[in-house]
Amino acid sequence: MRVLAIIAIAALLAGCQPPPAAGAQRSPDPLERVQEAIAEAAVPAVVAVQEAVEQVAPAPAQPAPVRPLVAPCAVDLIVHYEVTSPAHYARRLEGVIWPGGASGATWGVGYDGGHQTRGVIRRDWDRHEAREQLSSTAGITGAAARALVRTLQDVRTPYGYAYEVFETASLPVYHGRARRAFGDPFDQLPPPAAGSLVSLVYNRGAGMAGDSRREMRALRDVCVPAGDVDCIAREIRAMCRIWEGTPNGPGLCRRRDDEARLALLEACA
Repeated sequence: MRVLAIIAIAALLAGCQPPPAAGAQRSPDPLERVQEAIAEAAVPAVVAVQEAVEQVAPAPAQPAPVRPLVAPCAVDLIVHYEVTSPAHYARRLEGVIWPGGASGATWGVGYDGGHQTRGVIRRDWDRHEAREQLSSTAGITGAAARALVRTLQDVRTPYGYAYEVFETASLPVYHGRARRAFGDPFDQLPPPAAGSLVSLVYNRGAGMAGDSRREMRALRDVCVPAGDVDCIAREIRAMCRIWEGTPNGPGLCRRRDDEARLALLEACA
């Protein structure tokens, strides 16, 4: 009964969806800003519930996939937009940062410790020399995370290790979020098209509410069920309307355009 009660509480709190990965830009949509504020307030409670569940049933180790979950070309696209290059990562992103908003302390390839439990961080970063320091970021988001990051300035994560955790721990999580967001037909898409949606969710999250998410709903309700890659590309490109005239617009539209081109590929290496 205790486990069922904990899970029920978690389900109620989970409606406050965490923000997308660190590379994402904040949306100008007022509804999304309200949802972000709610998420910042609720995340500590959600993480506390998740940790209580783990006390009863510890989080299992991530199994090694039999085949890549995400098309390699989609993985390359995500990494390019999250860290630019290994050289840029070494210069600017090797430490722990706070991206802003409802994010937590973030390191590696967009790994947000604030939205993880201590057990998950310890599992994902089991070989990190600062594993215990990193695990202290669990459940801490927003302004509190910004203050916490100042105490972690000596923590460094080499690119090779960051990429390994991204590939083995983060990608399966975002693949799962994309699959839940777009439903069973997602599994029938060509790998490049499915990968374009994983990149989209990695950057924007999987939320469906609000005017800024109308293309996401079209993807879910029309394009993906039909397996129509032209429709997928068209809706991804149409999202550029959201950031028109904003400082982040050009970069976000370049990413959407690259995701749209990826969706149209039949295969990729």
